Amino acid sequence: MGIHALGSGCWSELPADVLITVLEGLAILDLCRTGAVCRGWRTASSYVRGQHRALSRPRTPCLLYTAASSSSSSDPFAAMLYSITDGRSYPVPLNAASIPGGELWLGASHGWLVTVDDHAELHLVNPVTGQRIDSLPSVATIEQVRRVHDDSGAVVADRYLVYPYDWSLKVLPQELDHPMWLDSHQLIKYLYVRALISSDPSGGGDCVVVLIHWPHYQLSFARPGDAHWTWIRPPQDNTEYCDCAFDGDGRTLYALRYDGAIHAFDLHGCPTLEREVILHPQVHPVTRRITKYLIHAPWLGCWLQVWRNMELIDPTGLDEATEWMKVYKVDLAAQKLVEIEGIGDHAVFVGCNYSFFLTATDCPGILPNHIYYTDSEEYYALYMPIYPRDIGIYNVGEGTFHKVQPPCPWSNWPLPTWIAPSLT
Repeated sequence: MGIHALGSGCWSELPADVLITVLEGLAILDLCRTGAVCRGWRTASSYVRGQHRALSRPRTPCLLYTAASSSSSSDPFAAMLYSITDGRSYPVPLNAASIPGGELWLGASHGWLVTVDDHAELHLVNPVTGQRIDSLPSVATIEQVRRVHDDSGAVVADRYLVYPYDWSLKVLPQELDHPMWLDSHQLIKYLYVRALISSDPSGGGDCVVVLIHWPHYQLSFARPGDAHWTWIRPPQDNTEYCDCAFDGDGRTLYALRYDGAIHAFDLHGCPTLEREVILHPQVHPVTRRITKYLIHAPWLGCWLQVWRNMELIDPTGLDEATEWMKVYKVDLAAQKLVEIEGIGDHAVFVGCNYSFFLTATDCPGILPNHIYYTDSEEYYALYMPIYPRDIGIYNVGEGTFHKVQPPCPWSNWPLPTWIAPSLT
């Protein structure tokens, strides 16, 4: 019996084997949508997704990257998910429509991206489902940024004033010092470093977006729907942050500085954000070739710091690769870092994403006691997108490196990032 013979109201009566055959040929987004048609389609969709190894587990680790679109496509790029568990790449519906004009993301957290559009405004995007959240505050509400107005008082589109920062932890008003005049593209390059999300924003909880930004690697945060970004201001050394993490309930932000210090901030604190020093500085200021990441390790009952040293591989001094990595346990009682040579049955994923871990027994296909890494906010990575990306795997126990296999034509920009797809 042909499909048309079923009648327009009988799609739910398609034989299961026929329906599954059809669903197996769908893109990820369409496959996700079919589950909402009816109970039978939801069952078939769940079955196919279970066979689709990039989607079969709730925290399957994937590398999100972009690749050139075909010449016949109107989109300037196509996004792909490379699944670690089966070594395959899958297309996802991330395109110029979901990242309007900007083609840039600042980080990945909980299956979502923080993206930047052509007007320097931030959005939250789920690269698998295509869902977007456009209710983050305007960039002009960040403490250091102001709109430009013409003589009549009207806002000048895509023009901004950025005020300097004078180490007394004040943003200097215009009458005391001259601000920079930047257009939106210049502002993107100057202001944004990384962005992280405390939780899945589709879950209805208290989702917080944290920005690491210039000048001097400061922190600001906001929730979807807020009227403005909140600046984490004095004391003086609330600067030079390189990574952030949240506690279990997302209430407390832990921020790691380049000197190894860890500061904690209660994001619900009133009337001001009180800083708690969790760990004092461990080293003197060092070059930013040593990138640092902060990971909560509940299986060890502590925080971890991963230090990654970069070496020059190009005579111009702009192209770098990972030379060594070290893993430190944070000993809060002794106020020191203790180097360790193993992280057990776990793999850690670091880069421009929110640093996260997975247990190898819960996610077959990943390597235990390994660190999967990509570029993050290193100078050459942010400002020299023409150079190849540094993507690899580090064996913590043996101290050895190897590349992600099989080799793939990773796009240089935006920075490829680790992400655990979210289907919510």
